Amino acid sequence: MNRLPKSAARSAAGETGGAENGGSSVPKSFRIVQSAIAPRAPECIFTERMDAKQKKLLGAVSVFHVFNDASVVTLPTIFPLLYTQRYLIKRYADIGSLMLVGLAVSILFHFFVGHWAKGRHYRPLLFLGVLTVGLFLWLTPYARSFGMLLLFYVGVRIGSSVYHPVGVSWVTHSFGGRLFDRAMGIQSAFGDVGVLSAFLGTGYLAQHYGWSVPLHVWGALCAAGAFAGLVLSRGTNGADDAGDESEAVSWRETILDQRHLVVPAVVGGVAWGINMAYAPSLLNHRLGAPISLTGIILGGWIAAGVAASLTYSRIAARIGRHGVIVLGFSATAVSTLLIGLSTNLALTAALIAIFGYALLLTFPALLTLVGASAKSKNRTAAFSLIANLQIVGNAVFVFISGFMSDAWGIHTPFLMLGALSIFVAFYAVALRKRERRIAPPPPLVEGIRP
Repeated sequence: MNRLPKSAARSAAGETGGAENGGSSVPKSFRIVQSAIAPRAPECIFTERMDAKQKKLLGAVSVFHVFNDASVVTLPTIFPLLYTQRYLIKRYADIGSLMLVGLAVSILFHFFVGHWAKGRHYRPLLFLGVLTVGLFLWLTPYARSFGMLLLFYVGVRIGSSVYHPVGVSWVTHSFGGRLFDRAMGIQSAFGDVGVLSAFLGTGYLAQHYGWSVPLHVWGALCAAGAFAGLVLSRGTNGADDAGDESEAVSWRETILDQRHLVVPAVVGGVAWGINMAYAPSLLNHRLGAPISLTGIILGGWIAAGVAASLTYSRIAARIGRHGVIVLGFSATAVSTLLIGLSTNLALTAALIAIFGYALLLTFPALLTLVGASAKSKNRTAAFSLIANLQIVGNAVFVFISGFMSDAWGIHTPFLMLGALSIFVAFYAVALRKRERRIAPPPPLVEGIRP
């Protein structure tokens, strides 16, 4: 008796998080739309349990994500202090230039990793990525010129370019059905925890011991985290549902499958980049917050994001993944416009927390939409593409925002972000209506409401 492949068997049962649906008679284009927009019953989502291997894999991926994302924000948190001291960074435009060059390098490495990486490479690639990040963070305090600072920052960006195409793809290959949204939310939350730790720890250490100490501390922690993730992921090499690894990645298929997600991906990158690059300066220079308090406020931003990631699967079950995008960007628009207008530190701190919850709620929604619409062979490439779209938005608008801040004030980027977020919210509403019009009725699957 012939047995169905594992991915096809899960698809036939309505449990696959990605786009393979080998047992279905519904046209593929309809299946992708259906998987992306159909909300599931809230009371059924948390009844399915992870097995021991899935828990181990998710734990290892989460460890890698913690240190990867912590590294991404450690240096930008130091930038205002370097600007204040006029050491290495002398203009806001220097911050924009650093971000632009580093993120441009990330684009190249994302494409390389997305095209080349297979399931058997996931574990060693994640280890090497986080280890590289730790090495260059450790070296950064030895920079004696802006050029050396740029070089070390590029090294950090190279190492941090591995996780999002590889780690997220590993989760997508290994979880399906009701566990898909849960796993995506959990790994997103751990990345947010890393950012939170970096905000709080970096600000405190920099103010009390000097700007070089947090870079040495995080460099050592990233190296330790790389080895911890390697040990924890032992026995979980590759992906259970990675498809035929001899089949070549098709970038054309990947782009066509993800074309409707370009706008939210780009503006999500813009929002992240503006907050990382300019919120510290907004708080420190415009509102007079000391660097330690700045770290606490930005820690509140990401702490709200942790809560958003952990509650994502419940919210998506009620309003759907596109509904989450609409809700998140609507709240982002309101909060960032008010941040740009506010001159009160306490009010700004509260608005930044709301902004964090709203923006970071959209990230797991975007990733699950990507995983639902990408073919198995193209998933790593799809996450690479989305990460690069976020980087493009991040790099271009952060670069422009440096000159805008020099000309009109450090609050200007937040006003621009508010306007962009309004556009994305209306775009997501239109996209949701369009896909509901073309989607067939969802199948009757046990435990899922039609």
